[in-house]
Amino acid sequence: MIRLYTFPASLKGTPNPSQFCVKLETAMRLAGVPHEVRYEMNPAKAPKRKLPFIEIEGERIGDSTLTLYRLNEKLGVDLDRGLDETEKAQSHMIQRMVEERLAWVLAYSRWADDANWPVVRRALFGGMRFPLSVIVPSSARKGVRAALHAQGIGRHSPEEIYDLGARDLAALSILLGERDFFFGDKPTLTDVSVFACLVNIIGPDLPSPLKEAALGHDNLVRHTERMGELHAAKRQRRKIELTLAA
Repeated sequence: MIRLYTFPASLKGTPNPSQFCVKLETAMRLAGVPHEVRYEMNPAKAPKRKLPFIEIEGERIGDSTLTLYRLNEKLGVDLDRGLDETEKAQSHMIQRMVEERLAWVLAYSRWADDANWPVVRRALFGGMRFPLSVIVPSSARKGVRAALHAQGIGRHSPEEIYDLGARDLAALSILLGERDFFFGDKPTLTDVSVFACLVNIIGPDLPSPLKEAALGHDNLVRHTERMGELHAAKRQRRKIELTLAA
């Protein structure tokens, strides 16, 4: 059995507060990969010091994208199997925009936006005892803000940061159009990647210009709801299978 290590599902409105944990678990569910989820609060235990990661045949594999590459090699897990080469290239570019730029805007809205930080702090660290309840959140926030600055997006004004995010969302809306999924009638890895980010923007009760921009695109909202239903359905089916096996 493959073990998937993720953060706990501690933020109401999203399957997981980490879009990359949502991405990997959703992809594994849609691909029908048997696995069990283990919650982990300390990323330092992960092979790349980040969550999620998996254990398979005694090997630990980190990074959601690299993990899916390895699962494809080992098990033939490929949600993009039906795409032609041009579509695969487009899928790759969309995922990179979502995970390498829009993700940073999402991180800013949670960790650097003072309006949202109290909610995020309670959700992620509320179960800790003093003095860890003071030390760990402060240290984590300081680390994320330093990463935002090092990446570059944290050097912009809030207005500029949220405008960049809004432009990414507008591009996604145009590419999706009126289709159920980005490349036809079945979800691909692009749909998984976009869902993982959007459900973390739209779902939690964390108001921001980024969330307002996302809610302004009805097709993105519908896509998030559609993927959320698939995510939940696959989870329920997995629970039933485990119950029968027991």
